[in-house]
Amino acid sequence: MRRPGPRGRNLATAAAPLAVLGVAAAFALRKLDDFDTFWHLAAGRFIARHGIPETDVLSHTVRDHAWINLQWAFDVAIYALHAAGGFALLSVVSAVAFTGTAWLVLRLVRPHLGDVLGAALVLLAILVAQDRFNVRPEMASFPLLLAVLAVLERARNDDGRGALWLVPLMLVWVNVHALFIVGAVAIVCAMAGSPSRRLAIAGGSALAVTLVNPYGWRGVAFPLKLLSRIDRSNPAFQSIAEFHSPFAPDVFGVAVNAYKATLVLGIAAVLSALVLRWRAGLRRLAAFDLGGVAFFAALVALSVLARRNLALLALGGAPMIARSGAVLVASAGERGRRWERPLAAGLVAGSLLLAGLVVTGWFYRADDQCRAFGTGVIDGWFPERAAAFAREAQLPGTLYNDLASGGYLAWDDPVGGGVFIDGRLEVYDTEFYDRYVDGMYDQALWNREAARYGVQTVMLFHHWDNRRQLLKRLIDTGAWALVYADESAAILVRRQGNDVVLARADALQAVWNGRTKAWLERPAGKYTFDAGRVEGTRAFARLLAVLGDGDGSVEEYHRLIGLGITRREEREVRLSLARYFREVGRRPEMRQEAGRVLEIDPGNDEARSMLERD
Repeated sequence: MRRPGPRGRNLATAAAPLAVLGVAAAFALRKLDDFDTFWHLAAGRFIARHGIPETDVLSHTVRDHAWINLQWAFDVAIYALHAAGGFALLSVVSAVAFTGTAWLVLRLVRPHLGDVLGAALVLLAILVAQDRFNVRPEMASFPLLLAVLAVLERARNDDGRGALWLVPLMLVWVNVHALFIVGAVAIVCAMAGSPSRRLAIAGGSALAVTLVNPYGWRGVAFPLKLLSRIDRSNPAFQSIAEFHSPFAPDVFGVAVNAYKATLVLGIAAVLSALVLRWRAGLRRLAAFDLGGVAFFAALVALSVLARRNLALLALGGAPMIARSGAVLVASAGERGRRWERPLAAGLVAGSLLLAGLVVTGWFYRADDQCRAFGTGVIDGWFPERAAAFAREAQLPGTLYNDLASGGYLAWDDPVGGGVFIDGRLEVYDTEFYDRYVDGMYDQALWNREAARYGVQTVMLFHHWDNRRQLLKRLIDTGAWALVYADESAAILVRRQGNDVVLARADALQAVWNGRTKAWLERPAGKYTFDAGRVEGTRAFARLLAVLGDGDGSVEEYHRLIGLGITRREEREVRLSLARYFREVGRRPEMRQEAGRVLEIDPGNDEARSMLERD
């Protein structure tokens, strides 16, 4: 494609790529919000001190299970970064990695689409990929994927020159993440679509070097085990949101909608380009990088399987979409350039607005995400204070925890001895995970599992209803005492044999409850949206309701309303408050809440019925 010359550029055209990279940086500089970050840190700490383990070392439940930790080098690297600069440095390095990924995508698509269309495609890719901008091995895999594609692009156009760079890239990749298999597929597709001898030698060497990992053939085959977690062959794992198909009814948000747009756009562009090349003759069709088409098809198949793979299509598929788009733009001739300047102006203005919404948190409010711009750790999400309380109260092992909190507790390990479960689903086999999930709902099964492992302390991340219901059931048995609760987690201790522990915990509760109260009562920012504060307040209000503290729940719900939640959520909160006041016979307050519901939603039949029957 012939790119526009200097006369075709104006300030907006030149600024569009920079504005889009600014959006990437805004999304990428994010406070830590992923539980899995912490078990990676825990693994890095263990490896740095003791070497790479063959079996699990972070839990007390599956110590005999094999642990193929292909991301061992990533784990050690982020542990070293944390030791050097804490969580703030991790946030900064993550931002550099993901912003660098966006820059690499831009470099690959601009030669085909130019500044404006290239920037537009990259912006769409960023909107998809921002869902995965976490301190996880993707922060290494994404730039490595784009680096592999850049080497393959050059090799395709230059008879394999430079293809030997694939060898060190794949050597690094196989030791930081199981997604190295995506790079291997890209290399195989490129080799199949090119007659270059240099590429064949370099590509074969790059594939062979993946054996240089601590596990040899087992490490190379390991991604197939991970694939079984998302291909629905193990239904138990479908309870995990990131394993759901992007077309499942419970999967939504900006990233998913942007993915669907990318999917339709990409498939339409590639098919249209193939048809145009086919009409121009078989020679032109053969020159269109059919290996790249095959790789794009593989990314499409992966993305349809699970939400966690959407970014792979958006980032890894962008170069193929760009090449296909260039064929379409070229067929349109100069008429297709009339949109370039207004599109550039729109891109710059839209990118500046979007970046501002991300930095202030209002984007995350609209997208219903518990995320925040900045460095360090997001407030109200991890059981930091709960773990500190457990340590000060010297709560007894063995610990039972849920999957979500397990990542943080593997790092903190407040009672010692390791966690019950965490996010390393390659370690916890299907049988164990089935029992864990079923125990959330089957009290008899949970009791047997607790007795089997000698559980004395329970710590649950209570933001989800099944955790709150389990807490309620355990308290109702009379065998467990609630010794601590805050906006993130609740802790129970077995009553039998723990009288001294319970007395010590009871003596500490006033101080620690005061800290939770201070956290909840902090002044809210006027021009920013604090997603962690909102999520924590919402969770605490729901927990108090389940535990039977109606007045405490009402207080937190009113506090939640004052934090700037959406009108839709305010309507639901006030409607639930009206139901509560009706049940306890507090008619004036019921009428007040029902009236506010009607102000928000004049057509709400339930609120109107409450007022009419009163």
